[in-house]
Amino acid sequence: AAAATGGGGEVETAEEAEDGGDEASVARLGSALALGVAAVALSRRLCPVPGYDLPVATALTVAAATAFPAALAPLTAAAEKLGTLALYLFFATAGWVGGDFGTILGGAPLLLAFLLLLYLVHLSVVLGLGA
Repeated sequence: AAAATGGGGEVETAEEAEDGGDEASVARLGSALALGVAAVALSRRLCPVPGYDLPVATALTVAAATAFPAALAPLTAAAEKLGTLALYLFFATAGWVGGDFGTILGGAPLLLAFLLLLYLVHLSVVLGLGA
C-alpha cells in the first residue's frame, strides 16, 4: 500500500514512510541487534563445549541468512553499521589492559601474535576466494 508520494513521483511503502526510507533506521538497528543477541543466547544454550559458543552463534546466523534471505535482507545495512561499530570498539580496546606496564609487557606479545594470526587468516581467505 502506498503511504506517501515524494516530489519526484516515487511511491513509498508504509514501512519506508515509517522509518523515513533509512536503510539503517533505529527499528532496523534494534532488530539486527536483537537477532544477534538471540543467536548468541541460543548458541550458549546449544553449545556443549564451553568457549565455542561464538562459532556456534556464527553458524546459526549464517544458517538463518541462508535459509531466509528475503526476510533478513532489509536488516543488511543496519547489521553492517552494527558490525562496523563492533570492529571500532574491538580495535579501540584490543590493547587496553588497564595501564599496568608489567601487564602490558607480559600480554602484548601474545595479543600481537593472536592479531597477526587473525589478520593473516582473513587476508588468505579474502585473497583465496577473491581470485
